[in-house]
Amino acid sequence: MRTAVRGIGLLPLSIAPAALLVAAAFGVTGSTASIPAALPWVAALLAITCIGYVAGLEADSVLRRGTEEPETLDRTDAATVLAVAAGAPLTRVLAVDVGLSVIVAAALIGLLADRLVPSYGAAVYCGTFVGMASPVLFADVTTVTAAGVVAGMVFVAADRAFDGFGGKLGTTAFVGCVALAAATGASGSAGGAVPLSTAIGYVFAGAAAAGMTYVSSVHLGHGPVQASALVGLVGGLVCPPLLPAGEGLAAVVFCASFAGMAQPARVPDEWTMTVTGALCGLLVAATSTVFVGFGGKLGTIAFAACLIVRALLAAGTDAAPISLPTPADGLRS
Repeated sequence: MRTAVRGIGLLPLSIAPAALLVAAAFGVTGSTASIPAALPWVAALLAITCIGYVAGLEADSVLRRGTEEPETLDRTDAATVLAVAAGAPLTRVLAVDVGLSVIVAAALIGLLADRLVPSYGAAVYCGTFVGMASPVLFADVTTVTAAGVVAGMVFVAADRAFDGFGGKLGTTAFVGCVALAAATGASGSAGGAVPLSTAIGYVFAGAAAAGMTYVSSVHLGHGPVQASALVGLVGGLVCPPLLPAGEGLAAVVFCASFAGMAQPARVPDEWTMTVTGALCGLLVAATSTVFVGFGGKLGTIAFAACLIVRALLAAGTDAAPISLPTPADGLRS
């Protein structure tokens, strides 16, 4: 039973980053005449090839894990769904009713959850990304909570799949938001293209944020949720008032912090992570016109960056291509 559920959960997590990149390729080709039409598609197909390679290896590992762990769903799984669902409306209330930015709201709730309910901290943090969805997409708390419930079910269904990859939590939230938007006919708002000079700034901001999060999580022992939430909180508070294009830079910092949640079994060191973070910044710029207002989009970008880097690392070695985290690595990031 559990192995079958995991197989179902792995599929949408594999499809989500590929769908985002395809949508971005359509958007760039249609809106920027100065870019050769083939270029975004070549880039997207190369990235999707990397994603598919890692996803195939991950599918094999999920099947193997099915023989090692209990096969039944239990009350803990139900509590996990509720934890994800709870994070969504809490973030919406702080962002819309209290007036905090969505990044600050999500980061604060993630920090509190990691401290107060550490066993469900990752689940609540996942729910906060659903709560970051724009009111244009989901107009009320009830709809946001429903999307959180869907994301919670995906969270449980994908248990132990892609463990240790940064951005998994956000991708789970993104799947929940897309599923509910499709069911209700909701759509996000329009987004504009990012100027080249701003995109360059995104690359540097992403590299720094991802590296700092990784060092905080792995080397300083703060753990992935706390490390990401702290970096995101600082970015959300500092970038908008002090820097040009501050809102976009804050989003890149938060996005790259999700990549920085990766475990060493997936991204081996902080230097590789800085490259992953730089790729996050580039992908944020490249996807600026698509899925605007969808919760979890930033995490999906981080997830795509981690999968691409992991595949490139595997291609450059004759060793075992993917080292799997052990249960002790523990976070479903």
